[in-house]
Amino acid sequence: MSSPPSDLANPADLADIATNGALDQILHARFGHPAFRPSQREIVEHIAEGEDALVVMPTGAGKSLCYQLPALARSGTTLVISPLVALMKDQVDGLQAQGIAATFINSSISPDVRRQRIAGLQDGAYELVYVAPERFSPRFLEALQGVEIGLFAVDEAHCLSQWGHDFRPDYLRLGKVREALGHPPTVALTATATPRVQEDILKHLNLPDARRFITGFDRPNLSLEVIEVTSLADKIATIPGIIGQGPALIYCATRKNVDKIASGLQAAGIHAQAYHAGLDHEQRIRVQDEFMSGAAPIVVATNAFGMGVDKDNVRAVVHVDLPGSVEAYYQEIGRAGRDGKPSRVVLLFRESDRRTQEFFIRMGHPEPAQIHATWRALQSQKMNPVWISLDRLSDALQDPDSNPRTVASCLYVLQRAGQVRRINPTERRGRISLTHKHLQPKRPPEGLRLQVWEWLRSEGIRCRSDTLLLRPDVAADILNMGRDQFTGALRGLESRGWITYDPPERTGGIELLKPNEPLVLDLEGMRVRRNHEYGQLDKMVGYARSGCRRVYLLEYFGQTAPWDRCGDCDACRSGKAVATGPAPMTEDQAIVVRKLLSTVARMGKSFSPRMVAKVATGSKDKAVRAFRFERLPAFGCLRSFSTHEVELLISALVEAQALASEVVTRQIGGESRTYREVRMTDQGKDLLTQSDTRFEMVFPGVGPARHAPTRPPPAAGPAPDGDLVAQLNMLVALLRAPE
Repeated sequence: MSSPPSDLANPADLADIATNGALDQILHARFGHPAFRPSQREIVEHIAEGEDALVVMPTGAGKSLCYQLPALARSGTTLVISPLVALMKDQVDGLQAQGIAATFINSSISPDVRRQRIAGLQDGAYELVYVAPERFSPRFLEALQGVEIGLFAVDEAHCLSQWGHDFRPDYLRLGKVREALGHPPTVALTATATPRVQEDILKHLNLPDARRFITGFDRPNLSLEVIEVTSLADKIATIPGIIGQGPALIYCATRKNVDKIASGLQAAGIHAQAYHAGLDHEQRIRVQDEFMSGAAPIVVATNAFGMGVDKDNVRAVVHVDLPGSVEAYYQEIGRAGRDGKPSRVVLLFRESDRRTQEFFIRMGHPEPAQIHATWRALQSQKMNPVWISLDRLSDALQDPDSNPRTVASCLYVLQRAGQVRRINPTERRGRISLTHKHLQPKRPPEGLRLQVWEWLRSEGIRCRSDTLLLRPDVAADILNMGRDQFTGALRGLESRGWITYDPPERTGGIELLKPNEPLVLDLEGMRVRRNHEYGQLDKMVGYARSGCRRVYLLEYFGQTAPWDRCGDCDACRSGKAVATGPAPMTEDQAIVVRKLLSTVARMGKSFSPRMVAKVATGSKDKAVRAFRFERLPAFGCLRSFSTHEVELLISALVEAQALASEVVTRQIGGESRTYREVRMTDQGKDLLTQSDTRFEMVFPGVGPARHAPTRPPPAAGPAPDGDLVAQLNMLVALLRAPE
């Protein structure tokens, strides 16, 4: 075995502290902290004793210390599972700065360094080793045999759950990994997990007796606001007043919007940088580094930016577009105010923005026929693994409606079903086509390019092929050069027309795990997952309409707020009604509900909430006239309400089970469209006929007079009584509504 890497501090002089188990001493001597934060001590003591745990702790509350300190108090090496390369590097850099023997093993290092670090791991040279979930190949697990694993820490554990906002199939393997490692003490950590996600995490890790530490989701230093906007231009005009001089993060749902917002802010004289996956690697690294250093205080980004960035003084987080779930939103706003100082988090809300997330959901849930076609196309390649780009796989389907995004979604479904394994970037092969193999060029390449060219040519002759599939790291090893040098030489040869090069990230490897078995899809499971994602989106829209932002977030994550109003979010300051539990309806409310249920009944079959709302409000939309709904007796029965308000009422009736909601896919105008429909339930029928006298619901504050200010005015006294305002608005609406 090789000796420990020389760049890491030797912890031998502090070993006596760790073996004594004096957690306070370790905290002071190794981490430089004077005291534990609230809730940390109990968690650290539990884990240091070798007990399993699930830790749900807000971003910035000191979650990492909950496994890092026990790692030093226990013997052996702690394996930390982390999903992002940048996150690993930041964590390891911070630990090494404290003199802690930590390292990471991922795709960013060369094969030589990887072998060295694995040897050090086997020799017990490290206290913490960070790895990605996909790293646990049979070969890597074999290398871990005989290594004393003192603690198995799963960071971002919500990635284990299909009900979470960032499900990653590779995380599902971690239960088997624990078993292969001899069931070491395990801690799963996340900042975002509903009770359902918590159950899923413990189930997949096989930790039925793990103690749960739920330390609270409240971030009192964050000012929660929702500002209603009407257009993209309105959003751009609103942002400067929110972000000030920064530092600030501005999140968009699409790359297109990132570019538009960044350009709009730059035109307004604000030094804003764009960040998304469509930019080259060097540019993304530059933006990240400049944001961390303060040279670029304003970054406009997709959600690709943030998880690996630990900056404690972000003063504002703005969401230009509606996120797909409350979990995603909570995680992203958690990047504000990590230093505990007051910070603003603002959602710029426009009702139509939900269509973007609905598009993402549709694209993420392809039709069964598309999945079967993708599976057949993979089988037809006559190789396993299949080395093919998404573009080429899409072309192989010979379907005019197919595109790389759809194919990627099909592969995701196949991966989740256990049919395929997406091969790690480090294992993927690039495709090199030799365009000048048999020519004698006037100007041959020089230096490294010549060395690489001659080797490629010899390999082509040996393989009798003008196209080579190879792993850049392996080829670089053979040529005794760094991977960056090798790929740089390839780029130079490509720019001069000698070769064409598809790098590994564009030529994905797909291993068929059951190549000879028929594909059987869990259609019911697929339907349930799709409906769940639509439900998550509904909950996110519910946050934008909520009576108290802070209460809504706490209750979403399964906690009970100690107050009805927080008093400092924008909804509380503007006097918006407090959300209450189900209650019997007043007679006036019952009249409105019966009118709406009558509309649903008279429309004859299931329709979208928007269509029902249009009929109830008397819309002259051409879709309404196409069905001749203007002839119905119920047409316009809630004319004094807006369609938006009727949709709110429909959502409330779905929640109360008087209406049922289902996501359906139908052929409309020759196109496949997925959307939500509502229908009457038996309880709704009883309510319509007034035979149900015990019905209760959460009645939304709706009506034509309900126009709360979108930007709270300066505080000049006590906030108005929002519940009284809502009741008055409802009364006005009822007086105006036709019988």
